[in-house]
Order: sequence, then C-alpha cells, then structure tokens
Amino acid sequence: MKWETCAYCGIECTECPAYMAKQTDDDAVREETAEKWSNPEFPVSPSDINCDGCKSKDGVHFKFCAVCKVRACASEKGVKTCAHCANYTCDTLEEFLKQAPESIGRNLKRIWESLWAPPPEEKQP
Repeated sequence: MKWETCAYCGIECTECPAYMAKQTDDDAVREETAEKWSNPEFPVSPSDINCDGCKSKDGVHFKFCAVCKVRACASEKGVKTCAHCANYTCDTLEEFLKQAPESIGRNLKRIWESLWAPPPEEKQP
C-alpha cells in the first residue's frame, strides 16, 4: 500500500468507488455507489460520488470529507496517515473505525507495524 493513495484513516483511495468514479468519470459507478451508501441519516446522490482523495488540496472531496474529524485532525497534525501519528488509536480514530469496514483498520495496522513494530528477531545458528 502506498501512503500517497491511502487516506488518513486507512481507506485505500484507489479502491474507493468515489475515487474511481471521479478518475474514470463513470456514471454507472456513481449511481450504484450512491444507492449503496445512502441512508435517511446521510443521503448520498450520484453527484456526491466524486473524490480526488482526502489529502488532495485542490481536488474534489466526497461530501462528508468536509466534516470528517479524522481528516481534520490528521491534516492539522501534518501526518501521512493516522498510523504515522504519535497518538495512533486515539478516540477520534477509534470512533470512526467502529463504523468502518474492518479492512480499513487492518490497513492502518499494517502501516503502523511497518513504521513502529520492532524488527523480527534473527534466528541464532
């Protein structure tokens, strides 16, 4: 996984339908994704299914990026992902991960381990 295409929270942008739909200008993906993601509390229309990635400064962002607490926190701290943060697994991230697919948490854990986990011990001959 490349950190450049990984959102602060661990979403792999290149696998996200909103990112893919924007990059390929695919209205069918927009329609299908809007139907899957929309609910009465958070209505989503096909026109909302566009994103250049939450780290994009001048690009288009998915409509909920503007209110994403994880994005705001990580951007303010200047970290590449939450796994790069000294406060990794903070309350803000944990609250988000309760609602997110498990794969997102696994992505962050892999990044964290690659950065901070001690190297495996060498076997003695």
